[in-house]
Amino acid sequence: MFFAKLHPLLVHFPIGLLISGALLEFFGRVQKEEAVRIAGWFNIRLGFWCVFPVMAVGLFGLGGLEIKEKVKPFLSSHIQFAFATALVFALALIVYRFRNSLWADILYIILLAVGLVCALGAGYYGGEMAHRFGVAGSGTPY
Repeated sequence: MFFAKLHPLLVHFPIGLLISGALLEFFGRVQKEEAVRIAGWFNIRLGFWCVFPVMAVGLFGLGGLEIKEKVKPFLSSHIQFAFATALVFALALIVYRFRNSLWADILYIILLAVGLVCALGAGYYGGEMAHRFGVAGSGTPY
């Protein structure tokens, strides 16, 4: 149960970094502000590497939880979005290495947009489990 309570406390840091990083990248490109793009790139890299310990804590936390049937679709979606977030941002970091070519630049922006949606999806389903269903001792249990 310790890991299940720790996961919601830790997860906001990497998710905030990934979301703010993607938004800073978009804003820096639109406004042609190189310093903003660099800040976005830094946030994305730091957020990506912070995702893995938080995901490990979340997976360890699953062992101590008794999941009710109506929560299982939310848990499944949360896990799928979390892994998709890590995968998409990993691909974005790989593609960023080829940023001098047009195809890589376009693909990088697409991957950031998809990663942003995945991160928001993981956050939505995680929030629903914590606050609507009271998973891990928070919210109103059903």
